[in-house]
Parts: sequence; C-alpha cells; structure tokens
Amino acid sequence: MKPLSTLLGVVTGAMVITLNSTAFAADFSLRGTFAQDDDVHLFNFRVETASTVTLRTYSYAGGTQADGTVIAAGGFDPILSLFDGTGTLITFGDDDETDTVAQDPTTGQAYDSLIEVLLGAGTYTLALTQYNNFSNTNNLADGFRQAGNGNFTSNFSRCTTDRPFCDFTGDIRSNEWAFDALGVLPLREDDDDDKPPVVQPPEPPIVQPPEPPVQPGDNPAQVPEPMTTVAFALVGLGALLHRRKK
Repeated sequence: MKPLSTLLGVVTGAMVITLNSTAFAADFSLRGTFAQDDDVHLFNFRVETASTVTLRTYSYAGGTQADGTVIAAGGFDPILSLFDGTGTLITFGDDDETDTVAQDPTTGQAYDSLIEVLLGAGTYTLALTQYNNFSNTNNLADGFRQAGNGNFTSNFSRCTTDRPFCDFTGDIRSNEWAFDALGVLPLREDDDDDKPPVVQPPEPPIVQPPEPPVQPGDNPAQVPEPMTTVAFALVGLGALLHRRKK
C-alpha cells in the first residue's frame, strides 16, 4: 500500500500538505501515473474525530487542486473506492453527478470522481483504479475486477485501438492521475519499511573524579623525571672525578 505522504516511484509531482483549520487534520494534494490499465493504488489514512472527509480527482477534466496546482485535462477515467479499517467497502465514486467536477473539453464528460462522507475516528483505505476496474466484492481482500488484464480499456466497444487508457467514449487518455484528500490525518503505509531512524540519546560525558585535597602537613615526595635523574647522576659523577684529579 502507498501512503499519501510518500509515493516513491509513483508520484510524479510534488506532494504538498496544506494544513486546514481542523485540529489534527490536513489537506493532501497528490499526483502520479499508472503503468497500465489494471493498476490499483491503495492509500491508508486516519481520522482523529468524527468529521466530513472529501476525496476528489482532477486528472480527467482538469482543475485546481487544494495546494494550488493546476491540473490539465486528459488523464484516464478514475474510480475512488473507500474501505474501513476491516477492509469493508463504505462507498465508491465513479462519475460525479453533483455538477461539482468539471467537464472534459474533449469528450464533454464529467468523469472525475468525488466522495464526501462523514467518517468516524479510525483508519481507512482509499483505492484508486481506472474505469471499469471496480472492487470484486465489498471486501478489499477479494481484489478488483480487471486484475491481470493490463490493457482492458482497449476492449471498450467505442475504442478503435489496442492502446491502454482509452475511455468509454473511445478517447485515448494519458496515464496521469491527481486527487485531493481533505480533512484527514497523514497516511502511513501498512508495510512501510522506511520508518524514521531511532535516535539514540547521546552518551553522558565522562567526568573525572576531582583530585583529593592536600591535607595540612602533607609533603608528598616529588618524583623527578627520568632525564632529571640522569642529569643529577652525571653531575655527581663529574664532581667525584674532579676531586680525584686534584
């Protein structure tokens, strides 16, 4: 699964977080690409308290994301499917029917997805797929309809090519996607190995014990340095020889 905060090898644009006024929640704007028609990207997120969450795509007909990025029209026809922490399907968004998303300038279709739902505190999974790669059942573990069919959109009746990313109108689209997740906590991948490193506390400095104070009457013997001892010996020997010469 991919976290919204890091999509290594998937995200092609900068992932920007814009904090909103809701405590412990943020707005995420993400952009990336599919490799083939049957790709499924899963994103985990959390909700701290019961609140309305908005999930919206922009890549089919274009628009301006929450972080201010302008998305050009031309991406594939997306589907968003939302599952709870047990993997049970809560709802999905195919084509928005509220006249909220834009109409594509080429096809005239409003095929971007929009989900606005009140969620309780907990963990959720959002699945991004291409039409018509719906969930097989209401259980995420059961997979998606077009798994293993990497070029399935070429089979649409209005497509006259075997190229991928052909929408239901027969228009050849790009492999790009873009969506916002508004009012959620930062997402983390379930099998994320890139955990932050454990910071070890610094070693305490080694403190040398103080020298014991010199007590009155103490007269510690001074031990001469080796070279000083040799010098004293040579001086004594010279004095002895001098006396013999006399």
